[in-house]
Amino acid sequence: MTMPNRAVVEIDHVILGINDLERGIREFESRTGVAPRRGGEHPGRGTQNALVTLGNGRYLEILAPASSQAPAAARQPVLGHAQLTLVGWALHTRAIGATVESLRNAGFEVEGPVPGSRCAPEGAVLKWRSASVGPLGLTPFLIEWSKDTPHPSSTAPAGCSFVGMELTDPTPQRVQSLFKAAGFAGTISLGERAAMKVTLDCPRGRIEFGS
Repeated sequence: MTMPNRAVVEIDHVILGINDLERGIREFESRTGVAPRRGGEHPGRGTQNALVTLGNGRYLEILAPASSQAPAAARQPVLGHAQLTLVGWALHTRAIGATVESLRNAGFEVEGPVPGSRCAPEGAVLKWRSASVGPLGLTPFLIEWSKDTPHPSSTAPAGCSFVGMELTDPTPQRVQSLFKAAGFAGTISLGERAAMKVTLDCPRGRIEFGS
């Protein structure tokens, strides 16, 4: 599922979940040779993150429980992994209202758009709006970044690049229909189980993270 050109709706970021952020940072650096940078906590969600850029407007987020607040119930299932595990991904849109309307017209139940934010360690406040069709997982959520917010791919540590993402599901038609309604040129394949895999090129070679 590579993206050879800049589509209106495209992959924004992929999410690796783990139960301890420091351990996740160490594991990622050990495997890839790139040290993620802490991005701050998400108010009201009980999560914190660390980021690396993947180039071309994409980045990778390591998501873990926050140190100062308990995770929201909806986030707990993706935060229990002892090792970095691919738990979700997002599509970037420059017109989230229109994209949500298109999904609803195609029969999808969409939550949002709702505002989101986090305060970076250096004090900058990042803002966005997001919308989702179900919990984190195989189905991507949508994000539109505030025009006043630098995209994380432009500020996170560099060194890894996005090669591609593979999705499989026993009944892939629903997700493929979502892609079509959202205007995303990705594909999902028939498989024995729901699964995701992202491939990166990094200083220590080609690295894969799976669900």
